Amino acid sequence: MNYRLHLAILGLIMTAFIVNEADAQRRGLGRIGGRGQNSAMMEQMRAVSTFPVAQIWHVLSVRMDTTDEQVLQLRAVVKEASSQKVALVEQATKTEDWSWLREQLEEREKQFKENLKGMLSADEFKAFEKLAEEASSIVSGRTRR
Repeated sequence: MNYRLHLAILGLIMTAFIVNEADAQRRGLGRIGGRGQNSAMMEQMRAVSTFPVAQIWHVLSVRMDTTDEQVLQLRAVVKEASSQKVALVEQATKTEDWSWLREQLEEREKQFKENLKGMLSADEFKAFEKLAEEASSIVSGRTRR
C-alpha cells in the first residue's frame, strides 16, 4: 500500500512538472527570446522604418521623371535627411527609447515633405506621394485590391 501511494505521489509530481514546463515554453518563458523581447524588437523595427529615406530616394530618383537638375537638388536634401536619421537612430539605440525615435522621425518626415513641396511642382508632388504610398504598401506586404 505504501509503495503504491509513493508511486501515485511521484506520478502527480512528474505530471505537474511536465505540464508546467510545457506551459512555460508555450508562453515563451522557458527559452531565450520570449514575447517580451520580441515585442521590444518589433517596436524597434517599426520605429526605425518610420522615415524610409532610401525608399523615398528610390521614388524620387528612379521611379519619377525628375530632371538631372532636380535630382542634384533632391540628392542634397535626401542626404541630409539620411544623416539626421542615422544620428537619431544611434541616439535611440543608446537610450532604447523607440517611441521617442518614432516621434522624431515622423516630425523629420513632415519637414522633409514640406521642403519637397518647394522643390517639386504640385503634380510632381502628387505623383511622389502616390508612388511612395505604392512602394510602402509593397514593402509592408499590403497590396491594394
